[in-house]
Amino acid sequence: MTGIVQITLSMSLDGFITGPDPDQRQPLGAGGADLLRPGGTPELVEEVLAATGATVVGRAMYDHVDGWGDEPPFTMPVFVVTHRHHEVRVAGRTNFTFVGDVGTAVAQAKVAAGEKNVYIGGGASIADQALRLGLVDVLDLHIEPVLLGGGTRLFADIGGEPIALERTNLVEGEPTTHLRFRVSR
Repeated sequence: MTGIVQITLSMSLDGFITGPDPDQRQPLGAGGADLLRPGGTPELVEEVLAATGATVVGRAMYDHVDGWGDEPPFTMPVFVVTHRHHEVRVAGRTNFTFVGDVGTAVAQAKVAAGEKNVYIGGGASIADQALRLGLVDVLDLHIEPVLLGGGTRLFADIGGEPIALERTNLVEGEPTTHLRFRVSR
């Protein structure tokens, strides 16, 4: 049995996963730090990480956080979607594999994860592409009580066809609201 592919992201109430102008100094852009509020329900985050065997992120996120430095927080394989070739990078207990497209990244992540889940956690474009390609099983959204008014919008480019969702969980944390949806196929 294999795990699920899930998108897990924090977002503002107006749909942004970063504020305007993200860079290395402010990886979540202006005002984006409000997306990482303390509190909420840490158990949900721990649950997601414990069940995850591989992660998929975008190159922009990787660059904005400078590859997470010498000791990345991951203890699993990370697949970075990019059009710029790069050799596999090992940092701490993390292997970063650079892959040319989302479909290939998710396929390789599923193999690496084995029976565990694949976590798509970085980049609205990567999340949107995975949804558009029908690769996502579950959406875990952590809605923060802030209106950023601009930045990187999640679900801005999911294609022309509606994607049906079934809400499977709702947790009202303080201050974060956690929503889980199963993608209907």
